[in-house]
Amino acid sequence: MSQSQLQSILSCPNLPSLPAIAVQLLELTGDPNVAMSDIAKLVQQDQALSAKVLKTVNSSFYGLSSPCGSIDRAMGYLGLNTVKSLVLGFSLVETTKGVGDEGFDLEAHWRRAIVGATGARVLAKMVGGVDAEEAFTAALFQDLGMLATFAAMKTEYAQTIQGIPHRVVCQSEVDELGFDHTQVGYELASKWKLPADICEAIRCHHNTDSVVPEHRSLAQVVSLGATICDAMDETAPKAAIRKIERLTRDWYAKKAPEVGDLLEEVAEASRSMAKSLEQEIGELPDPAMLMAQAHEQGFEHQLMVEREAYIDGLTRVANRKRFDAELARVFGEFESEGLGFGVLFFDADKFKNVNDTYGHGAGDAVLVDLARRTSKAVGEMGIVCRYGGEEFAVIVPGATIDECARLGEDIRIKICSTPFDLSAVEGAPDELAVTVSVGVSSTDAGASSRLSSGDQLVTEADECVYAAKDDGRNNVKVWGRFEKTKTQGSQEKQSAPAPAPAPAPAPASASASASASASASASASVPAPRPTLEPVIPLQHKVGESHGRILFVEDDALAATLVISLIKRRSKVDIQWVKSGTKACVLLESGKFVGDQALNLVICDFGLPGCNGHEVLKVAKRTPGISDVPFFMLTGSTDTDMRDESHRLGATKFIGKDEFCSNVNKWLDEVFGAMAVA
Repeated sequence: MSQSQLQSILSCPNLPSLPAIAVQLLELTGDPNVAMSDIAKLVQQDQALSAKVLKTVNSSFYGLSSPCGSIDRAMGYLGLNTVKSLVLGFSLVETTKGVGDEGFDLEAHWRRAIVGATGARVLAKMVGGVDAEEAFTAALFQDLGMLATFAAMKTEYAQTIQGIPHRVVCQSEVDELGFDHTQVGYELASKWKLPADICEAIRCHHNTDSVVPEHRSLAQVVSLGATICDAMDETAPKAAIRKIERLTRDWYAKKAPEVGDLLEEVAEASRSMAKSLEQEIGELPDPAMLMAQAHEQGFEHQLMVEREAYIDGLTRVANRKRFDAELARVFGEFESEGLGFGVLFFDADKFKNVNDTYGHGAGDAVLVDLARRTSKAVGEMGIVCRYGGEEFAVIVPGATIDECARLGEDIRIKICSTPFDLSAVEGAPDELAVTVSVGVSSTDAGASSRLSSGDQLVTEADECVYAAKDDGRNNVKVWGRFEKTKTQGSQEKQSAPAPAPAPAPAPASASASASASASASASASVPAPRPTLEPVIPLQHKVGESHGRILFVEDDALAATLVISLIKRRSKVDIQWVKSGTKACVLLESGKFVGDQALNLVICDFGLPGCNGHEVLKVAKRTPGISDVPFFMLTGSTDTDMRDESHRLGATKFIGKDEFCSNVNKWLDEVFGAMAVA
């Protein structure tokens, strides 16, 4: 550290100085035996200061139930530290008047000072263990060193901190000057004879690990006040909110406040205090929106991590884990709602020879292109998964056996019609013909009683693959439409009769073979294909860019903001948000929605002010013109009785918020699907 430069700043004649009344107040309050009347007399000597203090005491910031008309009564109501913090606050405002602002952003400084001070005060009241007014004063003075350094160095210091986020400004100061503003602030506060705990909080508000133990509680609250400033800055990273959540949890355990509630109270208090101190701090962002954005970012990161866990690293299609999860899901829908589905199974014919002859690089290239071509053939109709090795599977929700068979033929043709490009693989031919044998089954391929789980369809489709290989490969076999005339087992997949893959038969002959097989009474492959296969498009695509209207009933502002932002990111939808069940009931009965557009969907929480979710649901179902509108009950409850009652009353969906968080995209698909159907 450059001690000489630091000392030159501390001895600079331009350095801010406390007004005399503040100096005298600090001397008086340093005496434990001082009489309250002496302090009141001192403050009342400055009539302008006294008026400002009383105006602030009677503002919404302190929330007194009855007006306070004198300084001694103010101390009786709120305590000595309250009056002291206000006197010091107004004194600090006076010190900045002579600093100037050429190159130094005073509005940004006061924004940080006031938001940080009110944040520290609100937090201290929530967690206890720290005098809230001491916290306010310490946080208000935490960046005193920046004012002092600018007063002494002007342009040189302004250039040092220009464009540097406050959370890392200390490093920039040390790199350029050899010291930082916390050291200057500590020395100046000590010179002014501020209390030792306030001086220590100023010194350590960027590094609470270095604080002496007896002053740690105050320093931590002040440091969090600074982080609250970062969280209330729309340009700052939303990591600040995560940091508040983590530190309050680590430092205060069960006393840790809800960060959303903390920011709401700080925003309101900051506006009031800025007005009292007659300082401009600019517009403060909506805390609920900040929380929603922060959680959405974390949410999207979580989704990204989870999504990667369900993606095959080589082919980038879904992996076996995703296949198992989707199979369980669609089978559950089949059992509960009768929604059928199909499973296609296939693998590359004689794939082992590709690896053995040309190496695993060639095999990997084949698998990647195989996945790409399959995905293109399937499109939005189903989910392509790499089941394992060279085996692939496709789950086709809502499809019949005939639709699955036609899709299997589309996949087969897409793969065999054009040789695979291996020109980038050393030691491999430029092109290689690849074919697949496809097996198909679905819930309507036989009696539904045969199905005890989705695995039964997998077994059936897998047997069809063996049948396709027994029939010469490069064809499609459909469950229930071929005769098991040969021994079909695992040996087929282990065999490697030829040194290299045979050239692919032409698509026309493959189709002719399939047609001939279809005409036999005991052995059939694929029904006569239609010219084009009409895919079962996921429901969200039916909405497209068209507008829809949702009535959203939710009393939690954070949850509402998050859900609304997620929905609006997907499509252009008008959402009318109401916070109480009673208002929702009145609105539904009247049918008076904003604008002329018809209602497409109701999303409703259960626990609401006034009428609960079931009461809202009853009103919706008995109101003409509304009764057929889909109704989603979205609630944090996992009560199965509540779920059953919701369905009995006519709810379209009952979705627990934990289910919503675990699969947002699925939930949004259902939202837009319901709107499309409506």
